[in-house]
Amino acid sequence: MNKVQILKKIKRNLDMLSIAATADATSVTVTATGMVISCVDADIAKPLGGIDGSVSPFLGIGVANPGCIKVKGGSGENTIAAIMTTDTDMIVLRQVMQFANDVIIEAGDTTAELARVPSDVDVRSLGQ
Repeated sequence: MNKVQILKKIKRNLDMLSIAATADATSVTVTATGMVISCVDADIAKPLGGIDGSVSPFLGIGVANPGCIKVKGGSGENTIAAIMTTDTDMIVLRQVMQFANDVIIEAGDTTAELARVPSDVDVRSLGQ
């Protein structure tokens, strides 16, 4: 997954919509409307199809999970209702959901997963 590129694209999209967004120095998180947006790597033990990844990391990979995009609430925001309080929050979520990745919504004070929105194979990926 092109984590940095996806997060930079999300930030650019929010900037074009005049929604204040900041990226950390290494572009591994974007903060907008109090939510922290980051990417979570896929957990794939080995390529599908029986071909050893040390021989060829690309052959036989089949359909692989591209990882998830995580939206974490701000401090004290531990329910979806507390995280998504304005129309701007929903616009941020819409921008995040434009990629071919599952989206995780996480509580602000813990690592509790409040929701997981599955991706759709017809959703555009980066560069489309």
